[in-house]
Amino acid sequence: MERLLLESIFLLSIIFLIILYIKLFRKIVHNRRKYKISISSSNNLTLLRSIRAHANFNENVPFSLLILMFLYFHNLLIFCCISITMLLVGRFLHSKGILDVKEKDKNFNLRIKGMRLTIYSYYVSIIGLIYYICETMFYYFNSL
Repeated sequence: MERLLLESIFLLSIIFLIILYIKLFRKIVHNRRKYKISISSSNNLTLLRSIRAHANFNENVPFSLLILMFLYFHNLLIFCCISITMLLVGRFLHSKGILDVKEKDKNFNLRIKGMRLTIYSYYVSIIGLIYYICETMFYYFNSL
C-alpha cells in the first residue's frame, strides 16, 4: 500500500512537471504571436521573461529527473517523492516569479523560494544516492 502511494505521488508529479513544461512553452508561443516576434525577443521584456522561464525549466528539470529515475529503479521511493515534490513546487514558484514583470517590487520572493526548493530537491537526491551507495557497500561487505 505504501509503495502504491509513493509511486502514485512520484508519477503524478512527473505528469504535473510535463503540464508545467507545456504551459511555459505555450506562454512563449502566445507572446510571440501577441507581439509578432518570430525570432529572438526583440528586447520585449514579457517575451524575454517567458523564454527564460522555459529555458530555466529545461536547464534544471532533466538532470534532476535522471537522478530521480535512478533512485526510483532502485526502490528508494521516499527520496524520489520528497525530491520531486520539492522540484515541482520549486519550478512552479520560480516560473511564476520570473513571468511576473513586476517581480522586482516583490523582492524576487517567488524566484528565490523556487530556486531554494530546487536546490533542496538536489540535496535530497544526493542524500538518496549516498544512502544507495552505503546500502550497496554494506551488502557487499556482509557477503564476503
